[in-house]
Amino acid sequence: MMSASRESVAYKQYEERFPVKQEQRRDLRVAPAPRRRRRAGVRPSLVACIAILAVTSVYILFCQMQLTQVTAEVSKQSDTLDELAAENVALSTKQANSVDMEAVEEYAVNQLGMVKMDNSQIEYVELTNPDSVTVADSGVSLDTLFAGLAHSFSAIVEYIR
Repeated sequence: MMSASRESVAYKQYEERFPVKQEQRRDLRVAPAPRRRRRAGVRPSLVACIAILAVTSVYILFCQMQLTQVTAEVSKQSDTLDELAAENVALSTKQANSVDMEAVEEYAVNQLGMVKMDNSQIEYVELTNPDSVTVADSGVSLDTLFAGLAHSFSAIVEYIR
């Protein structure tokens, strides 16, 4: 038995019928080696943005710190005000209680030499003619004009009903 090889008749006939197309040879060029990228430095605009962001953050923190300090001071002063207001109420109450009318009367009699009035010292004044006020009528005023218009309008409305 014969084995199939490239020299066998079947291969030869097949190659005659279907010739092998020669691959077109391409014009290949050698590509240049890729350039190595120079490592880019940090952009100045990026550095500026980061610096502005850092300065802004520090400023905000500083303002918050000052706000906290001022708030603490306001709270402290508010507590002091509350204490002083309570002390004021206590002192006002003490003063009101210390002014006793009997003590005032005793001081007036003993120190100043004052005496109470007797009923005999009271004098009543009688007026024969009581005071009276007369308003002069100036004639036509805005009040009378509006009153007249309102009266006329009321009369027309009553007539229509």
